[in-house]
Amino acid sequence: MSEVKLLLPKFLTEKMAEEAIETVVRATLSPPMCHDIEHAMFHIVVLVPGMVVEIGNYPNYPIRPYLLAEHSEGNREKWPYDYVEIAQCKALQLWHDRNDGGTDIKPHLLFPGDTPFWGGVKRNGIVVACSGVQPYFDRMIAGMVADICIAYAYHAWMLSKDKADNELCFLT
Repeated sequence: MSEVKLLLPKFLTEKMAEEAIETVVRATLSPPMCHDIEHAMFHIVVLVPGMVVEIGNYPNYPIRPYLLAEHSEGNREKWPYDYVEIAQCKALQLWHDRNDGGTDIKPHLLFPGDTPFWGGVKRNGIVVACSGVQPYFDRMIAGMVADICIAYAYHAWMLSKDKADNELCFLT
């Protein structure tokens, strides 16, 4: 029996994704932004690529979505809808390119049980979806989380000794 491993991005960690989410939630729920958001009830999902490595199966290493972080805001017992399920569905639609992150869904690519709502982003290989507020704010929140995650990963990479060119530096 061959060994199977799941490899995850080494410069984007669960802790980084959680910190990105916390930063965006604080900013979103603070004035002046909070005046425009209908209610402080939403769910955020962060998916990253996970590579399934099976010894002896090179180069057939499939990429699968891996749930790096999730966050619920507000009292879930008072939520009028299941924002967790909607955000997770949005994330999978984005992951599989059945939603382009724009201002509408792709009806010809909806599967049974899919959400018809939009409000997430797919950037540089990661997916962040949000559900619970207006769709344009869902997308804004998701975009900010994605951008912070990407920035944190670049920063971690720049600080590491694990670069192709160890002489590479930024603003020395």
